Amino acid sequence: MNISDLGWNNFFRQHFDSHEHDGMVPARVSREYRNIYHVICKAGELIAEVSGRFRHEARSRADFPAVGDWVAVSSRPGEARATIHRLLPRRSGFSRKAVLTGGMPDTGGKTDEQILAANIDTVFLVSGLDGDYNVRRIERYLTVAWDSGAAPVVVLNKVDICPDIEVVVDEIAQIAIGVPALTVSAARDEGMDKIAGHIPSGRTAVFLGSSGVGKSTIIN
Repeated sequence: MNISDLGWNNFFRQHFDSHEHDGMVPARVSREYRNIYHVICKAGELIAEVSGRFRHEARSRADFPAVGDWVAVSSRPGEARATIHRLLPRRSGFSRKAVLTGGMPDTGGKTDEQILAANIDTVFLVSGLDGDYNVRRIERYLTVAWDSGAAPVVVLNKVDICPDIEVVVDEIAQIAIGVPALTVSAARDEGMDKIAGHIPSGRTAVFLGSSGVGKSTIIN
């Protein structure tokens, strides 16, 4: 497997070089289930846990791996398992405040930053033109995208049932200066090439939007 297709680049390589001498390999977190991680490396997909030292040195939720993170692992391909020893610096991240629970010291109902996804390059902000369309909501999504460090792209789905698409596109241009606005119809498979053009090999994207706007249909 060529890990550059997963987003591995010089930024992460320069932070990993010192770990390579310790026999570790780079891997990207693809899934997380209550302290159990699925990571992808040259050996394929492995099930991983953080080392005892990693857990001891962590001071907050944000210090633990999240989906999209690059980590330094010691792999055991024969067992399809690995141990996570180090978390590489993040280039971007989506986070939220969460109440601390067991496993972290001095919880006491305090809130902490929880990383939802890391190292995202492009954020597709999907809005349906069948009643979901809301300029103020798109503005909020734009703020979330910019705060994360990723580049936003507005996706206006269900264009086939919108009689005033020019008006909508003009409104988006006024609130999202310089941000691409794509008009598509997932149901008719129209405009999918526009979206694919923003996700070249080695780039990572997420889709944000209300339920029912067509995110799953577009991804599929």
